[in-house]
Amino acid sequence: MQKIFCIAAIMLCSISGFAQDFSFGKITKEDLNFNRNTIDSNANAVVLREYGNASILIDPAKGGLMLEFYYHIKTKIFTKEGFSKADFTIPLYTSGNSKEVISSIKGVTYNLNGEKIAEYDLDKSKIFNEKSTKSVALTKLTLPNIQEGSIIELRYTINSPFLYNFRTWKFQDDIPKVYSEFVSKIPEICIYNQNMRGSLSISRHTKENYNTDMRSEIGEVHGSKTTYGMENIPAFVNEDYMTSADNWRSSLSFELASYRIPMGANYNYTRTWEDVEKQLFTDEDFGGQIKKKGLFKAILPSVIADKKTELEKAKAIHSYINKQIKWDKSNGLFTDKGIKDALEKRSGNVADINLALIAALNAADINANPLILSTRANGYPNITNPVLSDFNYVVAQVNIDSTVYYLDATESIIPFGSLPLRCINYQGRLFQKGGGSQWVELKAKEKSTVYYDFTGKLDDKGKLTGNLQIRRLGFDAYNKRKEIKEYNSMEEYFEKVEENNSKINYLKSDITHVDSTEYFLVETFDIEIDNFCSTHQNDFLFNPLFIGKTSKNPFNLEQRNYPIDIGSTVEEVLNMEVELPEGYQLKEKPKNVIMSLPNKDARYFYTSRMEDNKLHINVATQINKPFFLPEEYFDLKEFFSRIIQSQKLEITVSKI
Repeated sequence: MQKIFCIAAIMLCSISGFAQDFSFGKITKEDLNFNRNTIDSNANAVVLREYGNASILIDPAKGGLMLEFYYHIKTKIFTKEGFSKADFTIPLYTSGNSKEVISSIKGVTYNLNGEKIAEYDLDKSKIFNEKSTKSVALTKLTLPNIQEGSIIELRYTINSPFLYNFRTWKFQDDIPKVYSEFVSKIPEICIYNQNMRGSLSISRHTKENYNTDMRSEIGEVHGSKTTYGMENIPAFVNEDYMTSADNWRSSLSFELASYRIPMGANYNYTRTWEDVEKQLFTDEDFGGQIKKKGLFKAILPSVIADKKTELEKAKAIHSYINKQIKWDKSNGLFTDKGIKDALEKRSGNVADINLALIAALNAADINANPLILSTRANGYPNITNPVLSDFNYVVAQVNIDSTVYYLDATESIIPFGSLPLRCINYQGRLFQKGGGSQWVELKAKEKSTVYYDFTGKLDDKGKLTGNLQIRRLGFDAYNKRKEIKEYNSMEEYFEKVEENNSKINYLKSDITHVDSTEYFLVETFDIEIDNFCSTHQNDFLFNPLFIGKTSKNPFNLEQRNYPIDIGSTVEEVLNMEVELPEGYQLKEKPKNVIMSLPNKDARYFYTSRMEDNKLHINVATQINKPFFLPEEYFDLKEFFSRIIQSQKLEITVSKI
């Protein structure tokens, strides 16, 4: 884990100072009457101004270097949906005996009462602190007396001993900003790599030298003050099928590369993967846990007693760990309790579970290695330079009979050899002790599939009766199993199914393979639907797609500047066979539809035909690649729009 950066070789002194900030408490009626139409007519809140300053200074208490971060924001609230912008969470990092602290904080809410501006100060007794992880504590607060039309203002300063924890400046957020500015003041003895993400451009960028007022026995230390400004920043809109918004919204990050003393030694902080490997395998909460094979020597003979092949043994151990340690829903590269304690208390984080899995597999002479990754919600890891803090998850990798399996034992509904969708996030880093490391592409093992099969009969009263079978595999099966597990019993689940589909009368319900994740999850229903058809003179009109219908387009933006990441290929198929009542015939049906995106990246068909007085309907949607570029967005959006239109059309049968 990362350690505190300190200076011991030289004595330094400094005079602190901020770059230009906007005045706190200077609220005008123009601010209170700000018209959101000037930036976004649909905004629930708008940031009027935001300023940040990160400066490397002398720690007056310890004499070494410290990182001071100052933040100031002024926001206008327009609707109740914008009230959440008065909630703030400030992460503070800890390592060993060193920690970040908030040295000052002030917050005010401003409301226009008639012609007067009323001010409501933040009550500091309402600031709460809580532990998030071993290395992160959260300071939480809510500004008071929020109402539609309020302006809120907050500023705070964080003193950090961790030069590597240079906070990322997020120009773009989920609400628009009129202006956002960030200033960095970095002495020449510190070198940072900078990374700008997102599609927006900096509108102000200035750089100038400044006197740090630092002195050493070997000379003056100069610095560089850089200002980054961006104006009229649109809100970043989240949409379906995306990884972390932090991958795509406009932001500026800094990574400590090196530190040098003028005319003296260089200290390189850009690490290699060999450095990371050594750190992981010598850390008690990672490599130290993998070594604890002895914890499983006594129990393993009974776990794998009747298993003959290495694959059978691996599956049995995977199942055993899953049953022994319940996931507490927290991620992490490093164990929280340690695998011995996790086994005793039968609870633990991701690392407690999957490092226990690796240790148990190794104890059975099955070579298992750790694969570290960043979840979809956590963002992409840095591919160019090793940044261990980018990773928040670890799984096991085994190679059995020349087949590679990635194993996650956190949930019983994850099939052996599959990773949950949260882990399908670009690439992970595989470590083999003493054997180096390499990037591994993270992809779904199998297609996300759902098949609907219905065989039934329509009577002369317009009632539909028949048998419906739904088969699921891949992520679709995972999601359904997860839903089922939330209920206390299958009876309770089926009651909810009936409640959610009130037009369908369920005569009989059954489900198989809820716990057998290597098979299709199969639901079977005997159903009837009264008044399935509407009548017009002697005709019956009906839309046959009472299930498996696409009614909402997941893509609704005018333009999407980030990729579509579905996580897996997808197939949804509906096959229906409906016997018409005696004396009726097909009068009108929708035209058959067959369409495809370029390179058959996505395909769709809707066909219907009559055979022996039975109406056959076949519908299929296939997404044949999991990742689409932004320039492919419009085609995908139009593809789904046409699917929706084709599935709105009705079929007409008439009396002969």
